[in-house]
Amino acid sequence: MSLSLSFTHPIISRHVYSAAFSHPIPLHPPRSLFLSPYTPNKSRFHILYRVPHRATALSATAVTASIFRYTVASATFFAGAYALAFTFDTLNRKELIQQSLSRKLVHILSGLLFAISWPIFSNTIEARYFASLVPLVNCLRLVIHVLSLSDDQSMVKSVTREGDPKELLRGPLYYVVSLMMCTLLFWRESPVGVISLGMMCGGDGVADIMGRKFGSSKLPYNEMKTWVGSISMFVAGFFISTGMVCFYSALGYFELDWGCAIHRVALVSLVATVVESLPISNLIDDNISVPLASMLAAYFTFTY
Repeated sequence: MSLSLSFTHPIISRHVYSAAFSHPIPLHPPRSLFLSPYTPNKSRFHILYRVPHRATALSATAVTASIFRYTVASATFFAGAYALAFTFDTLNRKELIQQSLSRKLVHILSGLLFAISWPIFSNTIEARYFASLVPLVNCLRLVIHVLSLSDDQSMVKSVTREGDPKELLRGPLYYVVSLMMCTLLFWRESPVGVISLGMMCGGDGVADIMGRKFGSSKLPYNEMKTWVGSISMFVAGFFISTGMVCFYSALGYFELDWGCAIHRVALVSLVATVVESLPISNLIDDNISVPLASMLAAYFTFTY
């Protein structure tokens, strides 16, 4: 029997052919990660992305309902992100926590909050594009502030190291661009995006906190990094990424073999940790190098 499987992804289009089979498709797939659409005969195919639902004609009422849902979802995240930044800024002004700790907690929680809010959006193909408007708006806010069209000192203090507005166009800007890339390229139907965000937000954020607090022994090849920070990044990144993958797996966005998936997440965490520890911060920001390394490692690890 010859089998041909075709599918179209909103970002990447592929056509996949299988080899000719002289026997029926086995009922039990081999032990590896499978991301596949639901089919009546329960067959699973080794592909990266599930097939998006076929577009159907929507009534005016359905279109209005979808737009309303997108608006509510975006507004919910904006409200949560604003409350988060306001809370830590208040704690910092009352000298209950240090500015550096406040900044890193915002770094960790805002990205993870955005990632776990994806299920609020609908299952339509357009959902990822509406979700990507959230980091896009934040990106525009950063640019507008630097151009002196706005004066939001609380935002500057919450996301910059030195309180210099010009810093907004470096780490913070790269951060929201990475959020947008993961949303558009991978979305909910691939573990690659959520693992990348888990490493950038959780792993890198915890590494900085623990390294500053307890790091005394420096890495032999980078005096700006510590053993405590690197170990913390690996451990935190691994557990946070695993939790994100578990969350989306439990919601049914993809299926996986946990025996293999755990080892693959650990490998991605190791790659991201090594990249973060390299003395290249002056050349490329961690908010670019860490998610990019995580994306590439997770893509090749979970695909092949």
